[in-house]
Amino acid sequence: MNKLGLIAWMVIGACGVARAEAPIRVAVLDFENRAASLPSSLPASAASPQALAEKGAFLLNKQLAGQEGFRLIDRRDFFAQIDKLKTATSVDPSFLRAAQQVNADVVLRGSLLAVSSSRSSVQQGGYSALLDDVTVRVGLEALDVRDGAVLAAADGAASRRFRQTENVQTMLGEDDFLQLMAAALDDTIPAIRDALDRKREEIASRPTVLLSVTTTDDPALVEIDGILIGTTPIVDFVVYRGDHTITIGKPGHRDVSKRILLENDTRIEVPLLRTELSADELKEVLEGARLNIYSGVEPAWIIQTVE
Repeated sequence: MNKLGLIAWMVIGACGVARAEAPIRVAVLDFENRAASLPSSLPASAASPQALAEKGAFLLNKQLAGQEGFRLIDRRDFFAQIDKLKTATSVDPSFLRAAQQVNADVVLRGSLLAVSSSRSSVQQGGYSALLDDVTVRVGLEALDVRDGAVLAAADGAASRRFRQTENVQTMLGEDDFLQLMAAALDDTIPAIRDALDRKREEIASRPTVLLSVTTTDDPALVEIDGILIGTTPIVDFVVYRGDHTITIGKPGHRDVSKRILLENDTRIEVPLLRTELSADELKEVLEGARLNIYSGVEPAWIIQTVE
């Protein structure tokens, strides 16, 4: 399965270039609440920063749904993968692995940073009034699904003024805060998009090589730098020149992994060992790889540079 788009930045070269205009596949995490409690002077009804943060992912999805260039991944699929991995491994898995499973190009992580207010008084025609300025600030980060590196970060804020008089008192409700939060998110999306586009153009200019991979027991799963790229035989797969970690796995066989410097087009043949192997079978495999037989030694990979 060939992953294209932003997920290919660190692995897939020409494929990413060919799809430079493809929509960015986005997985959205739950929002984090980093705001303190609402100011005591704020005339607000039952609303809390935590309750607002819990609605942040929905607001972000709503904003992105109307933007060209983004394709949203169903959050139910995304979190189902997290739950599935957690059940399979009995540990809390990284959301990055789940993002890879649903072919996300980027993970967006939002935060409610602050809910603040300021108050001023005015005198007009012998009447006094209070002006409450309420501000909601949010942050948004775009994370590389390969290693969690922050590809882009932006924050946005939205404010609204409420006039309070002796006769008219405005009580802010949750809907008022959600409208401000949505407006603040609008501020972050252009900056995130621009940063991702610049990064994609930068990575697309990197030199590439062709990689072919076979095993002694095809088909087997192939990962490059932790990203599943398909099953063997892999023929002329485009990767960026440089260091990569290649991992081969097949049920009933030992997983094998090696870090390789790819400077030219390369063909690799990987001997696979079953988890249960007789002494004669082990000897045959090791001899086929032209190795001396030592207990526990894995057969060497046959790596050929293609001129």
